[in-house]
Amino acid sequence: MTVVKIMTLDFQGNLVSIIQVTALILLIIGVYPYRVRTKNRNLIMHGFLSILALALNIGTVIYVMIPTFSTSITSISGLSILGSTIVWFHAASGAVAIVLGFVIIASWVTHPLGELGCAKTWRLMLPTFLIWALALGLGIAIHIFNIV
Repeated sequence: MTVVKIMTLDFQGNLVSIIQVTALILLIIGVYPYRVRTKNRNLIMHGFLSILALALNIGTVIYVMIPTFSTSITSISGLSILGSTIVWFHAASGAVAIVLGFVIIASWVTHPLGELGCAKTWRLMLPTFLIWALALGLGIAIHIFNIV
């Protein structure tokens, strides 16, 4: 019988996980003002919740994930094929989600509210959310199972 060993979770990893889940919740909450777009302020709230979620994500990536990744790069090469695939897929999907988030936010910020610049990128919103959720799930798995 194979037993999966879960290591003691570290404070920094717990904090990053909480911040990332909070960012994801902000994105979920931000869907409601978009769905009820009877007033411009609802669309503005939708945009600002998205900006806040992206800022939280980028903050944890810059201050925690990149330094952790760069110091653990040698240990990643010693992981199993499954473990290293999970880590690399987490990093790649997280980077893609950030880039797509920037594209969406930039299209909204660079146009006046009346033009709804983000309407040109609305088709990217659901895929970006799903990629972000995938990266978050993989990151939490990496944290809980202490893959790195």
